[in-house]
Amino acid sequence: MSRVNTCLNTSWARQFRKAGLSFSKPRLRFATSRVSSPCGRWPSGAGGYYCSSNRTIYIGVTKRVLREAFELGLAQFMAHEYAHHVQTIAGIGPNYYFPAYSRARGSAKLLLSRRFELQADCLGAAFVRSVADTLPVNPQEWDGMVQWTRENGAKTWPTNDHGKGYSQAYWLEKGFAAGGPGGCNTWTVSARRVA
Repeated sequence: MSRVNTCLNTSWARQFRKAGLSFSKPRLRFATSRVSSPCGRWPSGAGGYYCSSNRTIYIGVTKRVLREAFELGLAQFMAHEYAHHVQTIAGIGPNYYFPAYSRARGSAKLLLSRRFELQADCLGAAFVRSVADTLPVNPQEWDGMVQWTRENGAKTWPTNDHGKGYSQAYWLEKGFAAGGPGGCNTWTVSARRVA
């Protein structure tokens, strides 16, 4: 995961340079227990999370993760959390998502959360595609991971704030097909696409 993080730094620095935006790397912290951060307690059901307050990615390293390591899944997971950093430094989080989320109520709040999380899925998958030759990405493993996500992706979360499995799979496939961030605009699609 450290190697994937290094590759993410290089890849996203290049994207930001092309867009004429300034770039900064996130901090990375591996934890063997559920540590708190300036963003609060470790989210329920999460294997890790990104805290925008201190721009740190927290990754849980448990015996189960070590015992059942699935490299492609770990790479996509790391790329997803890194995408939240991208959303922060690009201004998506602080200028749009967080203010809108704090004003929203009920189902509108969940819809915003899904748009944010599914964009991170898509951006992560776009990164994985961009390094598919060097990672490497086995097409059968990718298809299997997407299918597993379609069937099980929403089971981890107590509320539908990350999207249903079929929505997660859709944005994974969309990001992977695009191979870049241009295919990951979850903010203007219909609510049906981010269910």
